[in-house]
Amino acid sequence: MAIHLKSTKNWSVIYEELPSHHPTMSVGGAAPYRGSPFPLALPLPFLYIHHTYQPDRPCRSFRQCSRNMRAMHFVVGSDGYIYEERGWHHLGTNTRGQNSYGYSVAFIGNNSSSLPSRHALDLVRQHLAKCSVDNRRLQANFTPHWHRQLVDTSCPGDALYSEIRGWEHFGVRDCSVL
Repeated sequence: MAIHLKSTKNWSVIYEELPSHHPTMSVGGAAPYRGSPFPLALPLPFLYIHHTYQPDRPCRSFRQCSRNMRAMHFVVGSDGYIYEERGWHHLGTNTRGQNSYGYSVAFIGNNSSSLPSRHALDLVRQHLAKCSVDNRRLQANFTPHWHRQLVDTSCPGDALYSEIRGWEHFGVRDCSVL
């Protein structure tokens, strides 16, 4: 079980089912919301996969990983943890025009030519996704998308792009109709 930096009623079930999780928005130095956070209408239909690109090497400690948090819902480090950024209930600011339709998950590092650790991939594929569906945060028939399907970018990198094409639930779903 991960060390919990804060605990709230909303997280009690999630903590039990998602063992490697740090809720770290304030600890990671994320910019606070300006105004009031915009609530999401759950469950969401999409899971957006990103990479942070910088740093180009995987982080392997809490301190390194926490510096790489941005406006994602969750960030995954090769240190074996999923870090909460915007969390389950509020709009992220990372996937232009699509933020209210899915959770954004970023693997820390540049995945253009190499993959995150197998453990980091499994945390998202087998734990975060399952936990999100089981707790009605993601729809049971959710579709993972990579960032490049939605905007003109190379994110999440060619290596990670190739990896997630084989994931369960993966499909090409027209996001422009949302």
